[in-house]
Amino acid sequence: MRRRLALVCGIVIASLALGGCQQWSTPDVTDRVADASGAEPAAQVLVGGVTSEVFSSASESTDTQVLFIHGGSYVHEASALHAPFFDEILSNANATITMPIYALAPEHGYRVAYAQMLDVYLALRASHPDSPIVLMGGSAGGGFALGFAQSLVEQGLPQPERIVLLSPWLDLTLTNPDIPAIDTNDMLLDRDALIPNGLAWAHGDDPRGYRLSPVNGSLAGLAPTTVLVGTNDILYPDALTLEARAKTAGLDFELVAFAGANHVFAMSPGRPGDEARSIVEKLVRPLD
Repeated sequence: MRRRLALVCGIVIASLALGGCQQWSTPDVTDRVADASGAEPAAQVLVGGVTSEVFSSASESTDTQVLFIHGGSYVHEASALHAPFFDEILSNANATITMPIYALAPEHGYRVAYAQMLDVYLALRASHPDSPIVLMGGSAGGGFALGFAQSLVEQGLPQPERIVLLSPWLDLTLTNPDIPAIDTNDMLLDRDALIPNGLAWAHGDDPRGYRLSPVNGSLAGLAPTTVLVGTNDILYPDALTLEARAKTAGLDFELVAFAGANHVFAMSPGRPGDEARSIVEKLVRPLD
């Protein structure tokens, strides 16, 4: 079921959608992120051999584990705005959020990043066998998250307990015929700028494959899935396509469309972002 929220989007910082911080491998990264956001520095640790930022409000070993895949059009590290977003979620839910610093294009393609994400996911499963896992991603990370969940089905591995996608990039080709009509209203994304990044991420493989464009993949066997997206986002038409395919497949699926909202509004100030964060909290909290 789709809930259309007639809300006006607040100002969204463009760097969250397309830009990013400098490489998070620098020694002072956690302090820099904290200074930029006002959030507490995250712990930077190895999870499954992959350097990851870890934020936590967990009080029990069985509290929810959130595996968060950041966006940045597959070529940028995570924005500093993720830290305050995580802090708000964790202020109302007992959980641990793990955000891997995965390999990026153009130096690396999706295959390297998928292998890293599997290592992190299996490590979380092994170290917290009694904890529910929420697989969450924003923008490019939302597409990555859905493709990764589909790859788990293909490999016969357990699904997370829930999938949450924030303004996901579901089709690298951006060929949906409804995109041009929205393009004039999208203040953040540019189709012509995104496509080269997607092709760099594909590393020569067919960009229509499900690991790259999960809207084309099988939805059978996936965990319950929630998508939050704004109607002024060029990625919105593909979210509608995913909704239609999910209905046909019988997937437990909900699309929450925010009228007038732009890309990654859930991580931005303003009423739409507040509403979206409240939904995310509720999706995480019942799994405590």
